[in-house]
Amino acid sequence: MFTHTVSRQGGFTLIELLVVVLIIGILSAVALPQYEQAVAKSRYMSLMPLLRAISDAENVYYLANGQYTLDFTQLDITMPSGAKTTTPNRIDYDKFYCLLRTGSADKAAQYSSYCNSTYENMPSLEKYFAEQNFICWGGTDKKDRLCYSISGKKTPDRSNNSGSSNTGYTFQ
Repeated sequence: MFTHTVSRQGGFTLIELLVVVLIIGILSAVALPQYEQAVAKSRYMSLMPLLRAISDAENVYYLANGQYTLDFTQLDITMPSGAKTTTPNRIDYDKFYCLLRTGSADKAAQYSSYCNSTYENMPSLEKYFAEQNFICWGGTDKKDRLCYSISGKKTPDRSNNSGSSNTGYTFQ
């Protein structure tokens, strides 16, 4: 009579592997949105020095000429590497484009630099030259969450006067 013994080698069963894959899937589903938000916040934070430099250059121009300009070539500013001027009032930088703009020509306080992402459904950053604050413009849940992450404010404290649903989160 033969006795046949089955020895178990140190492998994993199919059920054990499926459980591990399921746990990894759940963890990645939780972590991925936080990772995407951290990457987006990092991109927006890289815009702040550029907006501050544009604002400072505009204020120097204002002191010398008594008015702001809507032309980047008239500003004494060194653009970061990778930034290129596409029109006199627009530069493209990373995945953003930034504009020099004014709400109305007769109000110096309305002049600002405004940066928008080329990605869909992302907020905009704005810096008025006569103010110290930055503004993150939200308006949708995704935009508002990112603005909250950038500004640290849970509720918007600024509204867009153009009648749109944009809400602004000011921060320094």
